[in-house]
Amino acid sequence: MVESVRWGIFYNAGQVCSALSRIIVHQDIHDELLQRLTHLAESIHIGSHDETPDMGTLVSMDQHRRVAEFCQQALEAGAIATTGGAAPDRPGAFFLPTVFSQVTADMAIATEEVFGPVLTVQAFADDAEAIQLANGTEYSLAGGVFSNDLQRVMRLSQQLKAGQVYVNEWYAGGVETPFGGTGKSGYGREKGREGLLNYVHSKNVAIRLK
Repeated sequence: MVESVRWGIFYNAGQVCSALSRIIVHQDIHDELLQRLTHLAESIHIGSHDETPDMGTLVSMDQHRRVAEFCQQALEAGAIATTGGAAPDRPGAFFLPTVFSQVTADMAIATEEVFGPVLTVQAFADDAEAIQLANGTEYSLAGGVFSNDLQRVMRLSQQLKAGQVYVNEWYAGGVETPFGGTGKSGYGREKGREGLLNYVHSKNVAIRLK
């Protein structure tokens, strides 16, 4: 799962429409996973392209300010940055890989699209609470389930409000599978058979039968 987080939120500095921006983890393993995710974020080398970095810069200073504002609001609301949450000491639109804990469902950082290298971690007690937290946003492009229990995976996948659900690997699938969201994440589908249907001319022939 930790490797999925590396690609899910820190690839392209989190500037991916289907980024893995929230982790909702059972309370029994919350502390252990939070520690591992914090170590992961701290191990990521940021830099420009000629420095062969693990993660590069944000697209602009405007986006940099937007990400910084989300982080500052979260801190003021009581969230804790276990690592990151600010810019590194170097010029440019770089932002430190960030992990937030003590995040509540009403914080903007848990309900809005940050579009930066910022991960939030929330604990749940049972599956019903996990689904409530996962669906507690108007954005519903992608979701994921990490579990070895296939029946539980299928049940939770059905309950998740998302256009695609990745199981045990973020960005699972390929061009053969449809891609698109619901709610504020839009409608319609790209890729797969559903995407090809956008290029099809259909004809309706209606006949009255006596």
